[in-house]
Amino acid sequence: MGWRVVVLGLVVASGGVAVGAGPVPCPDVRFVSDVPIDGASRGVVVVDSSGQVAIPGFCAGTTAQWKSHGASAVLRAVWPVCGAASRVRLRMRYDAVGCGTATGLLRARATPRVRFTAVRSTCGDQYLDGGEACELTTPCASAGTPCIDCQCDPTGSTTTTTTLGSGTTTTTAGGLFEAANPWNVDVSGLSAASESSTIITALSAAGGWGNGATALQIDFSLHLLHVDATTPFRTFAANPGYTTPDCDAPFPFPLPVGGAIEGQPGYSCNTGTQDCHLLVVDAATKRLYEMYQANLANGTLSATCALTWDLTRSYPPSLRGEQCTSADAAGFPIGALLFTADEVAAGEIAHAIRFILPNNRMRAGVYVHPASHAGAPSGGPDLPPYGVRFRLRPDFPVMGYPANAQVILRAMQKYGMLLADGGNVALTAASDTYTTHSWSELGIDSHALFGVAVTDMEVVDLGPTIPLTYDCVRNP
Repeated sequence: MGWRVVVLGLVVASGGVAVGAGPVPCPDVRFVSDVPIDGASRGVVVVDSSGQVAIPGFCAGTTAQWKSHGASAVLRAVWPVCGAASRVRLRMRYDAVGCGTATGLLRARATPRVRFTAVRSTCGDQYLDGGEACELTTPCASAGTPCIDCQCDPTGSTTTTTTLGSGTTTTTAGGLFEAANPWNVDVSGLSAASESSTIITALSAAGGWGNGATALQIDFSLHLLHVDATTPFRTFAANPGYTTPDCDAPFPFPLPVGGAIEGQPGYSCNTGTQDCHLLVVDAATKRLYEMYQANLANGTLSATCALTWDLTRSYPPSLRGEQCTSADAAGFPIGALLFTADEVAAGEIAHAIRFILPNNRMRAGVYVHPASHAGAPSGGPDLPPYGVRFRLRPDFPVMGYPANAQVILRAMQKYGMLLADGGNVALTAASDTYTTHSWSELGIDSHALFGVAVTDMEVVDLGPTIPLTYDCVRNP
């Protein structure tokens, strides 16, 4: 018979014990090939942690053999019969560190060989894979329902009235949270705080944004993952120095197949030098899971802080507790403040945006709500405190920017930016590794907002400063 190739994937199957040295490289990563196999429904080749392999719709599960060769691994599997084919043999070499690419050879008796290349299945690759409800090529079934992060999200929102700082505002429960919270409050109608001019002048004099007074850059290194009913949960080990009582005692944490931590293509982290945030949204249970210094090594997941957020809850002014941190230094839910390529493509970012500054450009020894904690600020008394909300001034020339950049700027005018951590690249966006749309498609890169200076900002919703003690008292 002739071979037409569609997609390969290695899928978990029960049965014998795999042959290999040490843990299976890249367990549960789904590799999608550039070719389909006759008889296979656009399937998957996935190696599970016990080394079981299958080609769904074509070959049933069988025991694999593998060997590691430095940064790569070679996997072999043999099936006596697969559909109408016999003596089917698979050999696949793949990146055992980043788990991003693979090459392979598939052979069967009396049929031509099939050579393929493959990449890890991700949201936005136009292949509807496990855990995804939609892709650009496979839209949501309900008319008017957009595909956001490969999930079908309703367009409706809940609006409430909130009294905040210097006036009454409208809160649209948007973004990840269904409930009204400080990060989805519309602050466009608030007056500037009395300290606004002093704070903006001091930050401008100190050097402005982390990489220069006019260089408002965007960081795309944080991944925002999504789970489904098949996502495995793992109990993690607490690293030395695990933050308590701020963070939750070790609990089952979702680890999506083919996911990644901040700045990495997989779950491996050098926790000594990297933040390695792991951010996971469970839409079904309406929870946001977050980790700091997450690491998966030799099958063991570990973290220096881990916690969950209830996406249906309106949190009090001190969030999870006064003086309590989270996976973010300010105590914020990081995932709720990230803007994504899918939000920009849809034309609205319905929440405040996370931003960071160098430690010496933040006011030492204090924070303000909605922050509940501060990291290591070391700047003077006129500089912005942790938790401050900047708002892009209403007369800023937004129309001078490309249309997709305008979406970000309008969010900065309506919801503002919340100071969340220390660092040099000011704005934080989600990577496009797991979104339907890509940043390059939208014309957004790290320099897309160059020209927005600190002096284009004003401070709003500035409550009293709270002395920093680091003595966390958790809220119920």
